[in-house]
Amino acid sequence: MGNDGFKATLYALGPSTEGGRIPLAELARIASEMQATLERLALALSGNQIKAGRRPRDIVDAVRLDFVGFEKGSAILQVARTGQQSWGGDDLLEESFTTLARGVRALEQGGTLPDSFTPQVVNGLRSLTGGIGARGITRIRVTSTSAPEFEFNSGLRQALREVSLSLVESEATVVGRLQMGDFSPASLLCRIDTYAGSIQCGFGSEIRDRVLDCMDQLVMAHGIAEMQPDGSTIRVLRIADISPISSSSSRSLNDLAGEQQVAPLASVDELSGGDIDGLDDFLAAISSVRGDGQ
Repeated sequence: MGNDGFKATLYALGPSTEGGRIPLAELARIASEMQATLERLALALSGNQIKAGRRPRDIVDAVRLDFVGFEKGSAILQVARTGQQSWGGDDLLEESFTTLARGVRALEQGGTLPDSFTPQVVNGLRSLTGGIGARGITRIRVTSTSAPEFEFNSGLRQALREVSLSLVESEATVVGRLQMGDFSPASLLCRIDTYAGSIQCGFGSEIRDRVLDCMDQLVMAHGIAEMQPDGSTIRVLRIADISPISSSSSRSLNDLAGEQQVAPLASVDELSGGDIDGLDDFLAAISSVRGDGQ
């Protein structure tokens, strides 16, 4: 491997890494969550929407890292690019790593997170830091060839718990059919059935009458959505505004016939039509080509 490619080193420190060892389960968790976090950041940085399912192959290849070495001391894990090709070289990988470092620093200092720190990134980091504790791995220090040094520790884990709750709420607009309203003052709940599934909704007393007027109609509702951990599925929508959507009604056959000035048939004979000129000559030509009668 060349010496000019991207490299990073993870220093896992704590009682469970004494003597240069590390539990296999922890190694697998750290490696998989670190790789997934880089892929999520790369998706956000490249302008792609994060969805359930497999991530685009070009994004995965652009930030893929391989385990290339293990040193004693604490548990020192070396990772690097080992020859995967991507059209942008290491640019996206380095940008993702730098953004991760900036985001960790912002979490530690209570600053503004980078725009690419989506709910999926935050939830992934929560999983990555979930195994940090006094009896196992107490911190993971990360250095690289392109980004400032940063660290995963118990302080970061606490900061992630606090910030993720605000990140999974965002403004949203949904379109669907309004169903099953509960208009008792203590509840004020309803359900909107969309093409993707049903969304449970709540609303305030100030729009109670408007919601009631929209029942069993196709509506557009806007409000604050509480998202599922995947960051793309709405769990609950708190409706701030709602309005019905007009839809074209079905037209009867009589209405359509009258509009197009089409009268009913007086006799079935009208369907037969007149004689077709040249039909006999046409049929004779076909018979001649096929050799009928020879």
